[in-house]
Amino acid sequence: MMIRISILIILIIGALVLFAACAPVTFLNTITPSGSYKLAKDISYTSGDRQRLDIYAPDNPKTNAPVVVYIHGGSWSEGDKKIYKFIGEAFASEGYTTVIPNYRLYPEAVYPEFVNDTAAAIAFTAKRFDRPVIVISHSAGAYNSMMVTVDPTYLKAQGRDVCTTIAGMVGMAGPYGAFPLTDEPYITIFPNKHMGDDAPVQRKLGPTPPMFLPIGDKDTTVSDLHSRELAKKVKARGGKVEFKLYPGLNHTDMAKVLSKYFDEDATLKADILKFIEANSTVKDNYCR
Repeated sequence: MMIRISILIILIIGALVLFAACAPVTFLNTITPSGSYKLAKDISYTSGDRQRLDIYAPDNPKTNAPVVVYIHGGSWSEGDKKIYKFIGEAFASEGYTTVIPNYRLYPEAVYPEFVNDTAAAIAFTAKRFDRPVIVISHSAGAYNSMMVTVDPTYLKAQGRDVCTTIAGMVGMAGPYGAFPLTDEPYITIFPNKHMGDDAPVQRKLGPTPPMFLPIGDKDTTVSDLHSRELAKKVKARGGKVEFKLYPGLNHTDMAKVLSKYFDEDATLKADILKFIEANSTVKDNYCR
């Protein structure tokens, strides 16, 4: 018994040392098990080195379940699918095939190229699996995903329709244009003042799939006003949307607590799973 306890203490100390030495997402990936799924890496969804995705196929898939697509954040200038193994495991372990794409980043790309890539990845996934998609996204990735959700031209360019492709949209801590971005590099990333003139909050909205807009009340990177204003606009025209503020969570926590090792008693993952279950099929008149 003492030997087992000593080994456990050594493992804990080793993990703490690793956590101190590595970025949090690196640590999360290190401690995340590789069981519960099979991983297919670097699948091209269109031409280009960044236009590739990873697929986490669950060992015990749910029957007739939608496919989860996770769009990462990173201020449109950083981030990579390979650091989100813990996200892939989080939903594959629940029986959902989970797809995590990269997209082009600044300075290689400016608006709307990263939104085009997001639409291409979603369309590729829907076609490959012939199932509706639940999009889960964070920060800049939430902006990309929301643009694909509220502007039908992006998926139309991929030969798809929003209302038969996206069964639900989860946008965690997204900057949706409640006020414009006025600093560099954002004014270069978004030429022609797009983020102020034509962002989701500023535009006239047509029918959209159900939305869930969670954000932490300790977020100092993205104001919750973005999600609040978008939710208000969607509700005003009869759309289905839920806004939820999570106590004690900051901007990066919204992704971190999806890991079972750092959920910190947050209900975010459970709430997302409920949203997926409630919107697991494309229902008649669900897109409104």
